[in-house]
Amino acid sequence: MTVLFLWIPYSMGDGATQARIDDICRETDDFNYCRRVFNAHLPGDVVGIRGLTQIALTQTLIYASDTQILIRRLEARNNSSELKNLLKICEVGYGIIVDRFGTASLDFAKGDYGSVVFEVENCERFVTDCIFVLAGRVPEMKVKNSQAKVLVRMSVVSSSELNGGRSRSTPPIAI
Repeated sequence: MTVLFLWIPYSMGDGATQARIDDICRETDDFNYCRRVFNAHLPGDVVGIRGLTQIALTQTLIYASDTQILIRRLEARNNSSELKNLLKICEVGYGIIVDRFGTASLDFAKGDYGSVVFEVENCERFVTDCIFVLAGRVPEMKVKNSQAKVLVRMSVVSSSELNGGRSRSTPPIAI
């Protein structure tokens, strides 16, 4: 029997790109996961904040959509009405995240970075709500929620930086 290991290296950005990734990831709950996500999706060695924001938005949208599908499967196979109701709270929350990140992606494509920040900046609460209501009752959701929280935070931090370090509600400073 022969075992073949396929190793596919992911791109590592240049020093400036890695420094910017590290700055963003320091503002999340899981620095290493954040860094792995960015590095796995870098299109080249030099990626600016726009490219990092695009990675964060895209990966969050994909992950939230996949998580919403998982939640629906968990609801379908569970007999406890109490747990189904709690999962419904998570499903609705992840649905809002999917909607907001879909809109943010369109805003991003138009170059409307203030609207991107507006769409994503409050989405962490939907993941936090799911974490709170499930309180560890559904093991499949523990990792999903913690990773989703990191992805949302990556999007918030990078899009805020892309928008000049301002949230949508923060007016520009007059000099």
